[in-house]
Amino acid sequence: MLTLLKNARHKALDSAPSAGALTNIYYSGTTYALWRVAHEPTRSLSRGLVLDAGSGRGAWKSTIEQGGAVRESVDIAPKAGETVTWIADLADMPQVLSDRYDATICHQVLEHVPRPGAAIAELFRTLKPGGTLVISVPHLSRQHELPHDYFRFTPGGLRQLLEEASFEVEMVEPIGGLLTFLHHQFSTVLLGLAAIARPLFLLAAAMNTPLSVLSDWLDRKMDRRGLLCTGVLAIARKPQA
Repeated sequence: MLTLLKNARHKALDSAPSAGALTNIYYSGTTYALWRVAHEPTRSLSRGLVLDAGSGRGAWKSTIEQGGAVRESVDIAPKAGETVTWIADLADMPQVLSDRYDATICHQVLEHVPRPGAAIAELFRTLKPGGTLVISVPHLSRQHELPHDYFRFTPGGLRQLLEEASFEVEMVEPIGGLLTFLHHQFSTVLLGLAAIARPLFLLAAAMNTPLSVLSDWLDRKMDRRGLLCTGVLAIARKPQA
């Protein structure tokens, strides 16, 4: 059953990989909360030459390029036909020049890297002085993409990793909460079963959308400190030389 749901989710993502697709924004409270918090800084801080780090299916491509930025990408195992600039492990990408990028975007990737501190150090190395990193990571999440699922991160833990790599941390914000987490599990079952037919999937997604928004809204009201957050977003800058 779990394999069936996983395959259905991957099929839906392959057919509409963009993070900005309505079926992905409103897939669940968790995906909606991430989009609500991460979309604007990803769009506004993508300037000049941008690295999409761990690009996967290219979910954030259109957001990164929306303001005219030039996007390059790196992934160790790209999906759904995504053509990357670099095939590499984020923790070891010597083929990428130092001080190359004006900004780096890295969403929901670091949990799949066995050495997250080394990956952040590489993202620091490849940024230009004054360059910006926008990064999001999970905190409350079921295991996924097995066997390559290694870590979860608290806001303090992500800040520590960034500071150890010499980033200047400008913002750390918890995302989502317990209700968005529970709704994500519900959505996985509901939309996984509905994915047997595209019209049925779209109908189920439309009916599920209000619950995605509601669960995120309730989490923000009931857990203002984000103690049960589903994820963390951070914005950090490489100091000027």
